[in-house]
Amino acid sequence: MAVLLLVLAAGYLAALLYRGRLFAPPRLPIRARHLRWAVGLWLGYGVPALAGLVLLDRTGALTQLPPEFDTLGDIAGLPPGSIGFELVAIGLAAGSVLGIGLTWWRARRGKAPWTAGDASSVMPTANRDLLPAAVLAVSAGIVEELFFRLLLPLLVVLVTGSAIAGCLAGTLSFAAMHRYQGWVGVLATLVGGALMSVLYVGSGALWLAIVVHALTDLNSLVLRPALSARWRRRR
Repeated sequence: MAVLLLVLAAGYLAALLYRGRLFAPPRLPIRARHLRWAVGLWLGYGVPALAGLVLLDRTGALTQLPPEFDTLGDIAGLPPGSIGFELVAIGLAAGSVLGIGLTWWRARRGKAPWTAGDASSVMPTANRDLLPAAVLAVSAGIVEELFFRLLLPLLVVLVTGSAIAGCLAGTLSFAAMHRYQGWVGVLATLVGGALMSVLYVGSGALWLAIVVHALTDLNSLVLRPALSARWRRRR
């Protein structure tokens, strides 16, 4: 089953790369584009990830680090539970402050919020977009971690026996799916994905990686655009 699911996942990701975006869900009566994209993320990543875990009879991996990943933590010197909440909080706060500072600097010059790469296509353009963008940010944090940090690496590990290969597959695929942001965006998500993998393996808690991912996206898609719009109005 793992081999079949990995072949299907690889083919699916290849199709997404060729297309350049997720396959559009059936037409929905939702006007807000961010909400439509959130639905697309759940259908494109969330449902396949949950279905794959059910077919593998590995739903327990949602709450416990799969034993196949233990060797990855040993290699990195990160046994489960070695990463504390303090380190996560410091890293998240530092990144948030840097992003807000750069956004403030750009707002003083009448420019859009700072982003790593070209993320203009997904940025809110009005106050009414902020709540739908928040839904998108939280959805991305949940489903992308389920797919790229759990299901895909687990499939690779089960087929190849290599935890390192699984981690690399998930991280590289995660970065590749952001190619619409240009090479800078791909590099940024590559680094971010690697850090999320370290966080997941080191903490042994997928929910922690989900929370950090969601907060990072909320900072990018909601907080910085809202502050930027306010600062630019005061110029």
